[in-house]
Amino acid sequence: MLDGIRYAFKEILFRRGRSLVTAISIAFAVLAAVALTALATSYGNALQVPIETIGADVVVQTQGDIPPKLQGIVFPHPNALIPAGSVNQIREMPGVISVTRAVYMWDLEPNRYESVLGIENTDAGLIRLGRLLVAGKPITAESKAVLIDSDFATNNHLKVGDDVKVGDETFPVAGIVDAARTGTVVRADVYMPLAPAQALAAAAPEVRALYPFGPDDTNLALVKTNREQLEGVVRRITGLLGKKAVVSSELSMRQALTGVLFLSPSMGWVIAAFIGIFAAAFVWRATATSVAERRREMAILQAIGWSWRHIREQVLVENFALAVIGTVAGLVLALIAVMALG
Repeated sequence: MLDGIRYAFKEILFRRGRSLVTAISIAFAVLAAVALTALATSYGNALQVPIETIGADVVVQTQGDIPPKLQGIVFPHPNALIPAGSVNQIREMPGVISVTRAVYMWDLEPNRYESVLGIENTDAGLIRLGRLLVAGKPITAESKAVLIDSDFATNNHLKVGDDVKVGDETFPVAGIVDAARTGTVVRADVYMPLAPAQALAAAAPEVRALYPFGPDDTNLALVKTNREQLEGVVRRITGLLGKKAVVSSELSMRQALTGVLFLSPSMGWVIAAFIGIFAAAFVWRATATSVAERRREMAILQAIGWSWRHIREQVLVENFALAVIGTVAGLVLALIAVMALG
């Protein structure tokens, strides 16, 4: 066996040109397959990040009309009414794990402006905001206080214990959060429990002028789903809410980037497969050529007692050695390329 391996390596060194080309072809195929697979995987992960950072898989909104007057509490476009009944239907859909309701609004006053988010006390809501505290304490669904963004606090010289006004109501500041550190459903100046935000929206003249907004309605929903059923959930939500639905997910981001075909997972696998087939065909051709060139040598080996099975095994050992060398070289190059690309 050792003599056979020594003989194989002698043949590889003797036929350096063919051996080098074969090893380079294998290395290139491995490099391309690994690099393209890594890029495709990163592409898929990158599409998930904007949604996953808010703690949900699907963000549900509906398009609405512009308020008659931009004053007081209004809904910013595209946020419009999502009736409580629709949210309950979404919650019962197959594949839906949880739904976090929210109300996003602007408070436009002559001497002040602030964006306000009222949200439920869930992992995607107030609990998530509690992890972003830089001062004060978190709030819960029963709290009468609010959290404010750190930039809003700095610009308005506010601190924990001060009061902020939203609409006609005044709320004490329980804590300050740095929402820029990680994702939230939408970055707001003031965060509060859902119930007081619903009450403010239901009483706002500019909201009532457009929608029959009730005390249990919302204009934003964060949906956590089973990853395998994401596409079906998005399809069902869109069908439920109709043409005015704005359903954002990894799928909508993928559709927005359909022009970047070479980065899509499917195209990455297709290109890698074509390169692998090409490399395999080249290696097969090189092996066939090598056998044809060595017929005289093989005849001599048979004459001195080598069986045809042993000669065939010898050729296979040579090609296996070249495959190992090419694969290792390709993996090293792929590692360097992937690290360089980040």
